[in-house]
Amino acid sequence: MQFPDWIIFFVSLLMIATSALQTSKDDVMDAFTGGSSDLFRNKKVQGPDVIFNRAFVIFSILYFAMVIWSNSIDRFFN
Repeated sequence: MQFPDWIIFFVSLLMIATSALQTSKDDVMDAFTGGSSDLFRNKKVQGPDVIFNRAFVIFSILYFAMVIWSNSIDRFFN
């Protein structure tokens, strides 16, 4: 494994961790029963969820960039 592959591995673990730490935005039972959902209404994110949302966006951009970089390195050196 090359350097970008290791970064992809660790960033994917960080993405899993940050998505697991985020709070649920809707009740699970509403998804099964078809109850009214406020999921797509404008809700302001507050507290630690702001940090988790921003971290997840940064990790996903880094993941996407590293995958492109890793594929281009493999193409040129193999």
